[in-house]
Amino acid sequence: MRPDELAASVSRLFDHSPAFPGEDLAVDLIANPRAGGFMRPSYSKRHRAELDELVRRASALPLREGRTSLRLHLTERSGHAMDIARSIIEESRSDVPGRRRIVLTAGGDGTALETASALVEMPASEHGRFAILRLPMGTGNDGSEGRDLLACLGRILGPLVHSPRQAIRILPNPEGGRQPLWSFNIASVGVDAFVCRMTNRLKSIFPGDSYKLWVDVSSVFYDRIWPPAPLGVRAEDASGRETASFTKPCLLVAMGASGHRQYGSNKPILPDDDNACVVFQMSLLKKLAFKDQISSGGHRSLGADLVRLFSATRIRLDYDRGILLQCEGEVTELAAADFPLVMELSGPVYNVLAPA
Repeated sequence: MRPDELAASVSRLFDHSPAFPGEDLAVDLIANPRAGGFMRPSYSKRHRAELDELVRRASALPLREGRTSLRLHLTERSGHAMDIARSIIEESRSDVPGRRRIVLTAGGDGTALETASALVEMPASEHGRFAILRLPMGTGNDGSEGRDLLACLGRILGPLVHSPRQAIRILPNPEGGRQPLWSFNIASVGVDAFVCRMTNRLKSIFPGDSYKLWVDVSSVFYDRIWPPAPLGVRAEDASGRETASFTKPCLLVAMGASGHRQYGSNKPILPDDDNACVVFQMSLLKKLAFKDQISSGGHRSLGADLVRLFSATRIRLDYDRGILLQCEGEVTELAAADFPLVMELSGPVYNVLAPA
């Protein structure tokens, strides 16, 4: 499937959408043409069938009231989606009053991360005019608004609202010189970031999803390459009350924008209402025995000496060496100078296009 084919179908859906009647909609589709949803034949075949069904449903609806314009933007490199989104925001300053802007991403979680990171940079007064809809066109799609196009784009065929969402702000020690980062699904340090790094490297050579392979490999080799040392963790709720505090070697510390979150192609690392998870260092035999249980969301059955789930609005991490950080599968190598590092929930900072 080509991005222009997707754009043509999405345009037809908006032509018949009952959302925001009487308003002019400016729709920008930011697509990564090298994403798995475009490059892999099995994915393309499924997406074409889903789009055909959606267009069939749309054709049965009357034309919408109000004009709709759709533009396709193709990314060419890492960071390009953020640059495109920033240019859209800059252009919007000359809009007629009240013009509604909708930004769609068609790529993997990295494309969605870059685009949303640009949207949160806008002045708060401008947030109300913009909404994002993240299409599942990658191989993981943990941050998209649906696992398939029927669920994700199907919402366009009904009434829509802007649903405000919070995110995770990652604040490295400013003395280390690193800029703050954002995450809109799960931010984490440790073994899963290593898995993401190796998955991304293999994906650049052999397109596909090798996440499960690297989970298995990392169970054996991660702590030989990145030996865990005592990591200080202090978590607080919105009132400043301490919800967790310890210093122990950890394989993983993860924080989600909410509970019930997943990554690594639908792995429920935050399986219930709690939005934070810590997996402590354990023996090789235990890692091999319990990795599938953790990947399938069975954390609590392992006991608090191995895995802890808790809720937090702010987590401070203290560490005296380097470690990997991942946000939506994009990996950053942290140094000792980046600590203490803080992960905290923001207030509502961007809008998702959601069913009314």
